This record gives sequence, structure tokens and C-alpha cells, in this order.
Amino acid sequence: MDEKIIKIVAARLRRYGEQPMNNEKLTEIREDVFKATKTNKFASFSNVKKWVKAARSYMKAQEKAKAKPAAKVKAAKAPKEEEYEAPQVPRKIEDSVNFIKDESSPAAPAQEVMLPKPTIVFDKVYLQSIKFEIAGIRQTMERVSRQLDKLEKELTNHGDD
Repeated sequence: MDEKIIKIVAARLRRYGEQPMNNEKLTEIREDVFKATKTNKFASFSNVKKWVKAARSYMKAQEKAKAKPAAKVKAAKAPKEEEYEAPQVPRKIEDSVNFIKDESSPAAPAQEVMLPKPTIVFDKVYLQSIKFEIAGIRQTMERVSRQLDKLEKELTNHGDD
């Protein structure tokens, strides 16, 4: 949901206080949203009720944030971060791992292999069939063009009557 809408609805709810919602108040909220955003002019009341619900939860979250700023600061300072130290690996294990890495790596550097470019062979029959397809498409387009011209002429004659 748009945060701008929620803030507008929250401001209106603060003005209403603890008064119960009715259709007039929902209409006023909808008008406020429309004035500010130029959208949702004819929003349904079910949507407006969703906005009210979201705005109330937003207001509660703001109240909680204002009520406990000192507690958050204390909680943030309490756990001290210790620097991460890598575990010490025995020299034997390190040598063994390095030996395995050396064995698995190839002795000669990789060489690029030039692949031959594939030759493309155009079959005369294939090219001829494509040519006939294109000719057929052209004929169809010309026929459609003539039919459209005829239809346009008929419509102009009919419009004059």
C-alpha cells in the first residue's frame, strides 16, 4: 500500500481521535486522499477501511518507536562485537591441502582451439520455396488492400446517404 496514502489517513485519524468510523468519515478520508494524490476519487469503502487499518498499525508502530528509543540504544551498545579471527589450521593439514591442489591442477596451461566455421549450404529448392511463399504473401496483401479500398469507398458512399 502506498505510504503517502497511509500518512494522509493517519493524519485524519489523529484528528478524529477515538471516534467510531461511519460513512461520512470514510468519505472525508477518501476525499483527503484524492486531494493529495489525485487518484482514488471513487475508491470503495472496503479499500478505505483497509487504508484505515494500515494507518492504525502505522500509528501504533510510530508510538512504539517513540516509547522505546532509550531501550534500543542500550540494546545496541550491550553486545560488543568481537573481531572475527580465522581458526588456526595445523601446518600438516595446510600442506596436505596444498599438495592436493597442486596435483589436481593441470600441468600445461589451457590452449584455445580454433573451431572451423560451419559452411552454410542453401539448397535451390529451399530458396525457390521461400520465393513462392513471399509471392503468395504479396498477392494476399494486394487482395486485402483492394478489399479495404472497396470497403472504404462503400462506407463513404453510405455515409453521404
